[in-house]
Amino acid sequence: MFAPLIALLNTLIPIIAVVGAYLIAIHQEVAVACIPLWEGCTSISRAARYGDALFWFRGFMMPLSMLMVIYWIYQWHWLNELAGKRIRHHVILALSIISALALVLYANYLGSEGDFYRFMRRTGVIFYFSFAALAQLMTLQSLHSADRVFGPYVQRLLRVQFALVSAQWVIGLSSLWVNLAEPSWSFEGENVVEWNFGWAMVSFYAVSFWLWRALPPKALR
Repeated sequence: MFAPLIALLNTLIPIIAVVGAYLIAIHQEVAVACIPLWEGCTSISRAARYGDALFWFRGFMMPLSMLMVIYWIYQWHWLNELAGKRIRHHVILALSIISALALVLYANYLGSEGDFYRFMRRTGVIFYFSFAALAQLMTLQSLHSADRVFGPYVQRLLRVQFALVSAQWVIGLSSLWVNLAEPSWSFEGENVVEWNFGWAMVSFYAVSFWLWRALPPKALR
């Protein structure tokens, strides 16, 4: 089935892109080696900003943005089938498309120096993460309010997705606290937040792989 494969690629491609870029940067000695998920020695952007790592990262981000749009189009159809046609689903689709375009903006300006390019990168990454997280949250809200009884397996998968979305919002609030409090470890803290937020976000798509295998889009038509 094509739809589950799209969901899986939305998980695997960013992992391959980021981890691969970081390993290249370490090999070329433009990044410090650590376990960034809890040590926070570098951000995702810094790990993929210099040398060959930049070209590796960009090469994956452009097709990923297209796959994100395809994923959310499938999600839009799936939500309409399970919860009925709602304006909320159009909002989810719009948010996700803006998020995908923001990813292109971020990747395009990554590696460029100057205040304008820094502003464009920051704008891209903020819209990418925040709008995708909001689309994921609204998806679960729509399914929760659907007049439909899901089987135990699907319910477990939806609870996993809810935990991943909740983690994103908790991590986001932690980032806000770090920015306001500015502790001595704020640099590492912001990096840890970024890596874990990204991990929780792409894991949502991995769960969709199993959801769509159990209950494929267009199965109810």
